[in-house]
Amino acid sequence: MPYEPTQPQPDAPAHEWVRYDLSVRRVHDWFPQPGTAPERVRAQSVALCHGDGRVREAALRSGVPDGLLPLVILRCADWAEPVREAARDVLAEASGGALVAVADTVLRLSARRHGGYAAELLEARLADGEQALRQRAFTHRSRRVRRWVFRLAADGGWLTSAGFAEAAVRDTDVIVQEVCAAAALAANPVPEDVHDRLLAARATRVRAAAVTALRRSHPCRSHRHLKAGPLLSDRAASVRACAQWVVRTADGEPVHHYRALLSQGREVTSGAVAGLGECGGKDDAALLRPLLQDPRTAVRAAAVGALHHLGAVDHVRLAPMLDDPSPAVVRRVVAALEPDASALPAGDLRTRLAAERPAHVRRAALRLLTAGSRGLTPLRAALTLVEDRDPALRARARALAARWSPPDAAALCAALPAAERALLAAELDRAAPSLGQVTVRLVRLMLRL
Repeated sequence: MPYEPTQPQPDAPAHEWVRYDLSVRRVHDWFPQPGTAPERVRAQSVALCHGDGRVREAALRSGVPDGLLPLVILRCADWAEPVREAARDVLAEASGGALVAVADTVLRLSARRHGGYAAELLEARLADGEQALRQRAFTHRSRRVRRWVFRLAADGGWLTSAGFAEAAVRDTDVIVQEVCAAAALAANPVPEDVHDRLLAARATRVRAAAVTALRRSHPCRSHRHLKAGPLLSDRAASVRACAQWVVRTADGEPVHHYRALLSQGREVTSGAVAGLGECGGKDDAALLRPLLQDPRTAVRAAAVGALHHLGAVDHVRLAPMLDDPSPAVVRRVVAALEPDASALPAGDLRTRLAAERPAHVRRAALRLLTAGSRGLTPLRAALTLVEDRDPALRARARALAARWSPPDAAALCAALPAAERALLAAELDRAAPSLGQVTVRLVRLMLRL
């Protein structure tokens, strides 16, 4: 039996219909011959994609069900004008609900040379249609459609501020969130309940837009300070930065807020800790150091980051935190210690390369050893991990060993005691199956070993 492409479901994404159209065209190709009659095709979906324009036009003139509307939209951008006109006549008779259902295909094909008609028709139907029809478009499963229709709604005023705020809070697409938040905050004045709804949104960009708008929507400085205060301790850095700016425009100083929170002795949030690091000075390190022992991972990580930001890194206090059970905390510790990694005892770091240590601890030790040490230390650290059970760490160790090539390699090896040279030779032999004989031979050649 000849191959027949599988017809997509009516609500399938646009790219599936485009692929189906091309597949049918390949199977039912057509070469014009003078005096020949059009081929008879039973399946209407195949006829709508046929290589003979007369077959496509006849299929359109015979009436097309809503399930094949995506193919009608494709034919609205057809290269043959009679086919385009027939398809547009069919599409003009389609209901608004049917057009919204295939809106993803409409927008996908609107970029084609003759593809603008369907998009213009859909826009007109939405502009003149009932709110229920627009609501179907607002909740369309395609984010391309939702972005497009919410931009139309913002330009046309199809929703109230409360409606835009609800969409900004509910939708999962960041572009839709931004468009709807901006539309909700464009009202003058912004209703208080709408502003509060946006300030409490889950999406970071929505909260940032809402707190920034406080300066315009609340001329009273004390009220502006009161609204922005809770967001000074937001979990997102961008929201904190916007809140700090709003407080400063109200003649406030965010650092006083952070110092008061951390001085109260109660449990503080990671956002408040990070905020002090963003606005404070070195003298505030005394408020941050006790939080290095906080039982909450986010607070410990924020405390390390704040000390790093303030330039108040204490190697003696932070080095033991390389053994923290949380990878997030250890990453912050490594970032803080890396600029002065040469001050850390290499022996303690090599101990953390042991196989029984957690992967994030071994990864941190390798990074600090390669950042703060020269000579043979990076090579020996890499040789320790070339057979590590963690794939990413194993690959990194092998890459470090393969590209190790200091100009004084032979002198470094010659300066080692005989026992250490023998140990290094044994480490290279053990690593040979992983690194390859060629790489090991080159390293031995550099070391004169």
